[in-house]
Amino acid sequence: MASQIRLGQDGPNFRLVELFDLECRLAGHLDALVMGREAGVDLALETLAVAVEYGEVFTAFHLCLHARPDSSLASIAPPEVLSWDQVAALGAAAAWCAPELMAKRMRDWIGGPDPMATWIALDVCGLRRVDPKGHLKPLLSHRDARVAGRAMQLAAELGRADLTPDLVQMAETPDPTLRFWAAWSAALLGDRRAAPAILGALVTPATPARQARMVAELLPLILDDRATRAAIARLMADRHTERWGIVATGAFGATDTLDWLLRQMDEPLLSRVAGAAFCRITGARLSADSLELAEFPDDPEDPVVAACPLESFMEAKLYWPDPEKLIHWLAPHRRSLATGTRHILGLPAWTIQPPIETTATYQMDQRAVALELATRAPDAPLPNWRGAVVLQPRGFARKW
Repeated sequence: MASQIRLGQDGPNFRLVELFDLECRLAGHLDALVMGREAGVDLALETLAVAVEYGEVFTAFHLCLHARPDSSLASIAPPEVLSWDQVAALGAAAAWCAPELMAKRMRDWIGGPDPMATWIALDVCGLRRVDPKGHLKPLLSHRDARVAGRAMQLAAELGRADLTPDLVQMAETPDPTLRFWAAWSAALLGDRRAAPAILGALVTPATPARQARMVAELLPLILDDRATRAAIARLMADRHTERWGIVATGAFGATDTLDWLLRQMDEPLLSRVAGAAFCRITGARLSADSLELAEFPDDPEDPVVAACPLESFMEAKLYWPDPEKLIHWLAPHRRSLATGTRHILGLPAWTIQPPIETTATYQMDQRAVALELATRAPDAPLPNWRGAVVLQPRGFARKW
């Protein structure tokens, strides 16, 4: 369930109500295990012995945090739980805990000697949008590159524009992962000199899918029209980066790309992501407006998608668009999509206002709206489309 929530937070066709349902079910499951104390921990560790996956690590670590009051990670959880490969599950499990349970640990971990504990503390700050203030700057140059990268990401998530000069300087590092995080964060925090060029050169066939998507989503928001079109053309020139060219086109929001996107839907590898880009610009809804194919074809083999669990999840949840139906849909709607104006979900991008939930229903669209708003206000926190969902009298909202 924890893994479903993690993927759903960035997924197409996931709404707040679906996430709320998953979060309530997970909370009930965890509460029952927490009541068992060490018996609950033992059960979780037995499950972990079968599969060391995100959900199993999340559950085991969350229960260990409740059952064992220590601050040292080695005293809290056994080595099989403390895996760098699943460190995101550790951060999410800690963020799920009540603040009073984590307060002292967070103070010990954020400046402590254990790199994994520091990473977890930074991740909790990012997930809950808590500013560690003076602790953050020194961690940008932490000896462990994983910690330094998470600190850079946190700077952007919190709108710490005061750290932009440090990030720009660090974007010259030879380490490709640190260069990515430094440039991405600096760009989100307002740098328009060095960061865009560095980001634009980062996406190659060897770039991890997560980084490539993040660059493709951000570049069109920080480049001018001509530079954006050149960046998209470069991505489309290589079969292994075409997917990111389509993603960037959706983020660009130019209405003169719609006919081109319709043609891309004829290519099975690009059809669904092109349909998502079309909908991102126009606000069309493939399922609700009956604009998908009557019969979905078999999934084509795409090594770019297969290499990344999130991309695989997104692709599996996207509808197959029917280009002919979309052509007929677009004809009466085209006049409302002004040429020369960037659009997002059928609205001029400049009209979008917070909160993100008022503009976007689905998680993947909320992610896009959050980036749109963040690039306009670099010193404000990045709107948290992954925050916990709460039920209020007028509907659902975010807790963090």
